[in-house]
Amino acid sequence: MGTQYAWFYDVIVAAIALVCIFIGSKKGVLKSVFSFVGIMIAAILSYAISGAVSETISNSTVSDSNSKKMLRILDTETFVNDYIDYLEHMGYSIVIKKEKVEAIFQNKEENIGEALAKYINNINGHPVDEKDVLIEKIREGYAIIIKDLVSQSLNKYAAETAIQQIREDSSGMQELIPMIMESDRLSPATDYIAEKYIAPAYYTITRLISFIVMFVFIALLLVFSANAYFGRREASAIGVTSHVAGGIFGLITSIFIIFAVAVCIRIGAITGNNEMLFFNNEAVDRSYAFKYFYDFASKM
Repeated sequence: MGTQYAWFYDVIVAAIALVCIFIGSKKGVLKSVFSFVGIMIAAILSYAISGAVSETISNSTVSDSNSKKMLRILDTETFVNDYIDYLEHMGYSIVIKKEKVEAIFQNKEENIGEALAKYINNINGHPVDEKDVLIEKIREGYAIIIKDLVSQSLNKYAAETAIQQIREDSSGMQELIPMIMESDRLSPATDYIAEKYIAPAYYTITRLISFIVMFVFIALLLVFSANAYFGRREASAIGVTSHVAGGIFGLITSIFIIFAVAVCIRIGAITGNNEMLFFNNEAVDRSYAFKYFYDFASKM
C-alpha cells in the first residue's frame, strides 16, 4: 500500500536539511541563531499548549458530537444479537439462548464475563474450555462489537483506538453493557463510549492539528521579527565564518521543521484511515531517517 514511495520521505528530510543549510549560510550566523531560537520556542510552546487546547476541544464539543452520532445507530437488540453471533462462532458448537444472555447483561451485580463463561460451559452439560480462556474470548467479543459500532458512526482510527483501549482494560463492559440494555435510554451508553473509548483518538487528532497551527503562527511571528530586527546589523559584517556557522544552525533548525512535516504526515495518515497511497504508516516505517521523526509525532 504505497510502500514503494518510502524513499520519498527520506528525500523530504534531505531536502529540508539542505534548504535550511543554504538559507542559514546565506543569512549568516546572527540571523540564523535567532531563527533557530524562534522556531525552537515555537515548537516547545506549541507542543506544551496543544495538549491543553485539544483536551478542551475534545471535552467540550467533539465528545458530545461523537456520542450523538453513535446514538443514531446503537440498538439494544442488534447489540445482543451480534454478541450471540460472536459467542456461537467461537468454535464450541453451541447454541445460545437469547433470553439467558439478556438476563446476564441486565444483571448489574454479577460479573458479566464470568456469568457468560459459566453459562457457556454448562450448555452441553460439560465444560467446553477453561474458564479463563472463555472469559478472555468473551472480552474480545465485547471489544470487537464496540469497534464495529464505532466504525459505523465514526472513522477507522477511532474504531482502532476504541478496541485498543478495551483490550488494555476491558472492565468497562461491566458498566457499559447494562446501559446498552436500557433500550429506551441509550444516551448514557453512547456518552460512555465517546468519553472512555473514543476520546483518546480525537484528543490525538485535535492535538496534532493544534500543534501545527500554533507552530506555524508562532514560528513565523518570531522569525520575521528577528530577521527584521537583526538583518541590518549583520549585513555589513557577514563573513566566511558567519556563513559556515549560519549553515550549522540552519541544519539544527531543520530538525524542528522536519518534525512539523512529520506531524502533517501523521494527520494525513489518520484522516485517510492509513489507507492512502502516500500517507500510510507502512511506507513511513520503511524510510531510513524520517520514521524517527514520525515515531515522535505518533506519541503526541
